[in-house]
Amino acid sequence: MAGTPENIELVDAVAERSGREMLLEAAGELMSEIGSIDVSLHQIAKRAGVTAPLVKYHFGSKDGLLLALAQRDTAQSIKQLTELMAMNLDPATKLRVHIQGIIRTYARFPYLNRLLEHFLDDPEAEGTRLIWSSFLLPLIEAQKQIITAGIAAGQFREVDYKYVYFLINGACQYIFSTRITLREMIGEKKVGQELAREYAAFAAETVLRGIAK
Repeated sequence: MAGTPENIELVDAVAERSGREMLLEAAGELMSEIGSIDVSLHQIAKRAGVTAPLVKYHFGSKDGLLLALAQRDTAQSIKQLTELMAMNLDPATKLRVHIQGIIRTYARFPYLNRLLEHFLDDPEAEGTRLIWSSFLLPLIEAQKQIITAGIAAGQFREVDYKYVYFLINGACQYIFSTRITLREMIGEKKVGQELAREYAAFAAETVLRGIAK
């Protein structure tokens, strides 16, 4: 018995969403494994168990896939940041939770920093504008609010929130972008959950001590 047009459309929509997610998962897995975003459409399609033309069908191009991956991976972070900003917590606690959240995100998606830089290299690209408006701007604004509130509450000394932004994000990103140093100094090829927790606690404590009044 033939399905109704509505059922057929629903099945098609689910299949398309499933295909997109399979490709995004495959791309993320490959990038995490090799420590680079320089993976081919053929590699991504092979990992996902589909043909390369399906990548172009779902995303239009490799850059389209990379942009979709960046948006997917940052969306949850922004959702959590929005929830954090709405909580009745003092600024120092918010900043601590925020720093730990950034490091958890990079631990989950170790390629994310390189992915963001890929788009930010071209200030005129559509992907750059999307990443800026959907992720970087909310991140900067949230940190500005926390720092401003901390100064007003007497928890932080007078500091420029812009410098604190660079300090926080530099500290959070670098450990995930230096595989050789990580291997030689710590003996690990990637940042695991335990190392991420320990480093997150250390980074948050160090930043907070540095700006404390």
